[in-house]
Amino acid sequence: MKRFAYPVCALIFAGLFTPVFINSASPDLLALFLAGKAVSAGLPETIYPVGPDILSTEAPYVYPPLWAWLIAPATQLVSFDMFAKTILVLHVAMLCTSVGLAWKVVHPPHMNLEHFVLVSFALLAVSAPLFQALGQNQPQILTLFLVLLAFERYRAGSFAMAGMILAVAAAFKLSPLFLVLIFVLERNARATGAFVATGLALAALSLALAGWAQHARFLELVSQIDNLIILDNTNYAPELLLYQLQALIGGTASSGWNMAQTATAPEPFWLSTLMAALMLAALAALILMRPRLVPGTAVPVLLTGFTLATALFGPASWGHYFVLPLLLLPTLFHILPRLAAWRWIIALGILQSFPAYLVYFAMSEALYVTTLMGVLCFGGLLFALVASVFRAVRFEPEVPLHFR
Repeated sequence: MKRFAYPVCALIFAGLFTPVFINSASPDLLALFLAGKAVSAGLPETIYPVGPDILSTEAPYVYPPLWAWLIAPATQLVSFDMFAKTILVLHVAMLCTSVGLAWKVVHPPHMNLEHFVLVSFALLAVSAPLFQALGQNQPQILTLFLVLLAFERYRAGSFAMAGMILAVAAAFKLSPLFLVLIFVLERNARATGAFVATGLALAALSLALAGWAQHARFLELVSQIDNLIILDNTNYAPELLLYQLQALIGGTASSGWNMAQTATAPEPFWLSTLMAALMLAALAALILMRPRLVPGTAVPVLLTGFTLATALFGPASWGHYFVLPLLLLPTLFHILPRLAAWRWIIALGILQSFPAYLVYFAMSEALYVTTLMGVLCFGGLLFALVASVFRAVRFEPEVPLHFR
């Protein structure tokens, strides 16, 4: 019966979540569809929003221009409703498949496949990040699927394919770009070379289709977003937390932030400097971890670390970015004693559950408690990951047993 655990859990998950979210509103998919429609109508100059407050646009398109051109033919064949429902079914299938991919990437000690599957689907079924991802039919699900597929191929020895798949993920969302550092740290020239070659090919195709002006506008939008504080209850960015704490301490906070709507504010220089320093510190710590890890442990640990760092310190830290770290949680069995790893998994499962999120939301008034808990949970996980490696291994020739 054990061999049926995965397909049964996958079927139950798909059977429950597909009908619940099949009619979800999807701002990002709508933006993608409208951008493709504009291209097909011969109006490519209209795909990107204009104005100082980008996120006030109903469906702002902030993806690389390549995808608007590639999606354009589909917008002539199907309605948005059919397009969105098809993507939702694909997203649920990708999430189910991602559990198996995560198992092959992580392959944790002290855990068999059946336990991994049960834990992973349980985390997905209750977590607020997953509800946010499916509730918005978020293309981030495709990105996490591609990232896991890339590193599954890498662990299987198909290095060139791994680099190619990761490049496609990075061409869709910029955050996977940092994950190529894992290939570099592993000194894997085939994976790194395939990533660079595929990335250059996609960039050339995008420039040929859309021209430089559209790419310049895209980079301008990314820069604008990076210079904003995004006030939203699903933004788990440390900068938002620090911004609100400063406002509370300084007496400038307005009681009753509008928790139901997204707003923006200019990012203070001190805060952008601090966030850049924290990002660099996190990346430096992860890079310094590599010599302390044996090969079978290095990839899942580094992947978890880089995923957390880029999600926390990127231009925005939307809750749905943390679905991938949740799937990678059993990586903790590689670097922590078994009991400590279980405590982390259970604690994060409870604290980041959707019922808990509703409690945090109800408590939010002068401060986004949802953001506070996101930073504490995932920032704490990143710190624990790095600290455990540096504490356990100090370049001694003998690696502790639980690292093997």
